Amino acid sequence: MKRIPLLLAALGVVSAAAYAAPELRVTSIGQEVEIEHENGSDLTTAWLYNKVGLAYGDDWTFGLEGSKQWAYDDKNDDVKGNDNRLILDAWKRINEDLKLGVRYRGHEDNQRFMARYDYSHGMFFSTGDFWYQVNEADKKADTLRAEWFPIGVKIGPVTAKYLVDYTKMVGGISEGEQKSEVEHQLRITAPLYKWDRLSLSTEARITLHHEKEFNGTEGYQAYEDFGRNRLYIKANYAVSENLGVYAQYAYELREREARDGGDGKSINNADDQIFVFGWSYTF
Repeated sequence: MKRIPLLLAALGVVSAAAYAAPELRVTSIGQEVEIEHENGSDLTTAWLYNKVGLAYGDDWTFGLEGSKQWAYDDKNDDVKGNDNRLILDAWKRINEDLKLGVRYRGHEDNQRFMARYDYSHGMFFSTGDFWYQVNEADKKADTLRAEWFPIGVKIGPVTAKYLVDYTKMVGGISEGEQKSEVEHQLRITAPLYKWDRLSLSTEARITLHHEKEFNGTEGYQAYEDFGRNRLYIKANYAVSENLGVYAQYAYELREREARDGGDGKSINNADDQIFVFGWSYTF
């Protein structure tokens, strides 16, 4: 597999750097399981994430993640491993308010090369991930994508931020294929309860507007305005000063509509459920 040489090289670089520079240190390790199921579907997918955090001096931080996905087919009572993922992160603190970063993310059939930033000043903040995705499947165009939070506000423990999720296909796009897609979201997080070592919080993700553009074809399906809403309930428990465990449950309500003369008979408005649990140990 193409990822194996890259993974070995990455581990070699990390090992060599750790040997040559005593300032490079492991800051955290952890694992996470994410399970997702669309109501009415025969498939349930599960990811296992293995994460390591590192730091070099006061200004550089790094991340390494290796993950595996499985899919359970309820109809055929069958489990298959259908994807692998490797993530390499690097961040550099520029000043008190700004960090810049890069990320490589490789899957079985695509690779992402990402530029990132994280800015905060007072109660306001802004973050963004911008990447070029090489799609290795036959005849599939590459992708330019941005997950950009141009503005966010934090008032006490409550945060609200605005997301623009934009996708544009590049290269040869055949007749009838999608050219671009954009979704506008509002995300709000807030604490719910805290008792001793246990804390509960919530997050709401509200789709404000969603649209697509196709090459020479009229008619498509998209989420209605305010037609995709996901609510998280999150629990964190501090086992010790360094070890924490956590769990999250999310339920997503969906309402799609036909646009530009699209066929509304085949619309799928099935809700979606996500369950996450994991642990993290900080050094």
